[in-house]
Amino acid sequence: MSRGSGAGGRMGMADPDSDEALIARVAQGDRAAMKRLYDRVSDPLFRFLRARLRDPFEAADVSQETFLEVWRGAARFEGRSSARTWILGIARNRAIDRMRRSGREIPAEPDETIADEAPDPEAVAEAASDAARVRACLDGLSDAHRAAVELAFFQGLAYREIAEVEGIPEGTVKTRILHAKQLLKRCLAAVIRFR
Repeated sequence: MSRGSGAGGRMGMADPDSDEALIARVAQGDRAAMKRLYDRVSDPLFRFLRARLRDPFEAADVSQETFLEVWRGAARFEGRSSARTWILGIARNRAIDRMRRSGREIPAEPDETIADEAPDPEAVAEAASDAARVRACLDGLSDAHRAAVELAFFQGLAYREIAEVEGIPEGTVKTRILHAKQLLKRCLAAVIRFR
């Protein structure tokens, strides 16, 4: 089935409750559709922004700015990506704007040349059972690596969608996730050794 162009072209979609269909209804001023979209997307969006901005208050502010932009700009959604990817892309741009305005440094591209020194899988599995240790290891990743992991594993986005959200090539996404996994394995194995 053709996705159509513009928000209005997606009204004939098979699932009238899909994110894309909700955005099409939002473009027509449907407040109930906006509430439904907000209810569905607000928690993962907040987690995405909290991980990126590292401040829950800023994350809440940027989340609201993002939803305001979705309300105002729903008609610009063309369906070239999923609705969630489109919303996360808006949020990412808002977060970067916020960091620039506050004079914070925008995270640079990480060094993608990390040797593979993965620890044994049993050690990793044991460490992964403790959520606090996993979160601490995630927090130790660079912003770029953490964002890739959050989008892939917590938001459930495909590499292509992550590339769209982050504005980087898909190959870079794959490399970041590979290196992030290696760093997480190393961090979790270190935690086990020092218990």
